[in-house]
Amino acid sequence: MATFKGIKGFTVQTLSSDPTTADSVGQFYFNSTSNTFKYVQPGTVGTWASGGTLNTGRSDSAASINGTQDSSLIAGGTAPGAVAVAESYNGTSWTEVGDLNTARIVATGAGTATAMLAFGGETGGPGLAITELWNGSSWTEVADLNTARYGAGGAGTSTSALAFGGDPIAGATAITESWNGSSWTEVADLNLARFFLAGMGTQTAALAAGGSPPNYAQTETWNGSSWTEVADLNTAVSRLAGAGSQTSAIVFGGSVPAATAKTESWNGSAWTEVNDLAAARRNLMGTGTSTSGLAIGGTPDGSAQPGATEEWTVPDVVIKTVTTS
Repeated sequence: MATFKGIKGFTVQTLSSDPTTADSVGQFYFNSTSNTFKYVQPGTVGTWASGGTLNTGRSDSAASINGTQDSSLIAGGTAPGAVAVAESYNGTSWTEVGDLNTARIVATGAGTATAMLAFGGETGGPGLAITELWNGSSWTEVADLNTARYGAGGAGTSTSALAFGGDPIAGATAITESWNGSSWTEVADLNLARFFLAGMGTQTAALAAGGSPPNYAQTETWNGSSWTEVADLNTAVSRLAGAGSQTSAIVFGGSVPAATAKTESWNGSAWTEVNDLAAARRNLMGTGTSTSGLAIGGTPDGSAQPGATEEWTVPDVVIKTVTTS
């Protein structure tokens, strides 16, 4: 017969408050304040919350796609009409910094808030080839794209970037170019020519999603030498934004064709619809990661150019209460 001494078990900790850090995942405990047993799961579902407002409300800017939620930069855009204004975000508020040399809309960005590349765009006519480099205090014109265009996707850093798709004059292109810090080189094309798509990732591991015309759901991954079609978005959309990497990303907003608030999360093999933006909008900008990102500016249905910023956060942990039902 078993005795109490022979029964093996474990000690349950008593805590007066719930833990909040990732190193507590898997912990089972008794909360003495609520008099309940609880356990800790990893956070998986993110939510959007209001952030700081742009000084110049706008859409169609270039963004530091590898920036962070507390350190990001956007430049140019329409307010309406092409502007050169650049603004930096510190996690709370936006501050105007040095202007682009060339005012433009629908340019593409790569890099961070202190080292960013802005390339392409347009000013009401054909696509531009102009590339400018931000060093943390000012913009300098550097080598042009080989193919002038606007509405391209972008990935990478200020010294190692990728430009793909876009519209040179009056039609989508599949052309991809690689930046080595001093010049652009044409490499393998996208499988699907498109513009107004979302780009994320690095120069050797990029992700392209959505785009037009019309609205596409296609997703492609780049391995440094070629593009491969992978799982489609749940909703075909253009004029969207994104944040994250080739294996872990989110896309949000856009045109379906009405402005949408939809957000989708990518786990490296499939897209899942998650919590919507607070406000439906297209032509917005995105930076950050799949767990800590920013949705910036954009245009709702209508002509307004709002300056709203929303912050996407996936919590480190989720606390679950143990029940008997």
